[in-house]
Amino acid sequence: MKKFLIFLVLVAAGYFAYDYFFAEKIYYEINASYNKQRESVSIEGPAINPRDFAHYEGRIKNISDKTLNNVVITYMIDAQSSDVTIGKLEPGEIKEFKTKVVMLRHMDPSHYLKEVTFDPE
Repeated sequence: MKKFLIFLVLVAAGYFAYDYFFAEKIYYEINASYNKQRESVSIEGPAINPRDFAHYEGRIKNISDKTLNNVVITYMIDAQSSDVTIGKLEPGEIKEFKTKVVMLRHMDPSHYLKEVTFDPE
């Protein structure tokens, strides 16, 4: 019985150690949309093809109780980096962002969130 209680205490201690020290913490919540625009061309210039551009815009919310500094949100659009930098994000604060515009080389390019980096206080 004593060995079983020691085993239970070790399992509980391992769980709490994992939860507080090793588990990945969520600091932010992002709601963004992919926006694509097409440049118009003149009928008088039929040899000129319209170009496509894309970017992301949305909101980021700090859901932690720490201040986040130097937040960099990086999206990959058509294998090109499209990013935005936010200086400071207080706890519970919501900020709107728009990434830099990227010229597309393909009609339907892949696009995804690559990474979000920040310095927590």
